[in-house]
Amino acid sequence: MVRGRKRYNTAYKKRVDVETDTYLPRWSPKGLLRCPECGSVYYRRRWTLTPPPEIRDRAEFSERVSSGLCPACRKIRERYPSGELRLIGVGSGERRELFQLLKNEEERAREKNPLERIMHIEADNGDWRVETTTEKLAQRLGRQLEKARGGKVAYKWSHNNKFVRVLWCRESAKKEK
Repeated sequence: MVRGRKRYNTAYKKRVDVETDTYLPRWSPKGLLRCPECGSVYYRRRWTLTPPPEIRDRAEFSERVSSGLCPACRKIRERYPSGELRLIGVGSGERRELFQLLKNEEERAREKNPLERIMHIEADNGDWRVETTTEKLAQRLGRQLEKARGGKVAYKWSHNNKFVRVLWCRESAKKEK
């Protein structure tokens, strides 16, 4: 007599919305797509800045390449951030250095995933607000600031982890308040 597998009850687990980003296509389009704004290529269900050599020539010279905006360019155009980084207590002397640090980290993240971008940087009552296209990039920028400049980082996730607000505060700014 062969016994069947034991079935486990998973009803106790929290039901989390597993729906991915609404800007990602649900179905893979046929052929190749090229974003006219950033130059990234959609191939084999992935966006990439450096397509593999076997399709690189096709992506640049073929008529079979369709043109379509990547999800990051659509988010930037529609001003729909998935992450926000707040810089609290940044002095005017170190602002340029911090922004260069953020840009360098964005470029490193973009090498792996071209959909991770900084959308907008603006001043907000003496603090700075940085909007990103993905939650992971905002989290990564906060970690990099903490690693390079010290201070404290706090992460505040929204319902179902669709949006993150990262707060970075310098130690000296915290003591002044």
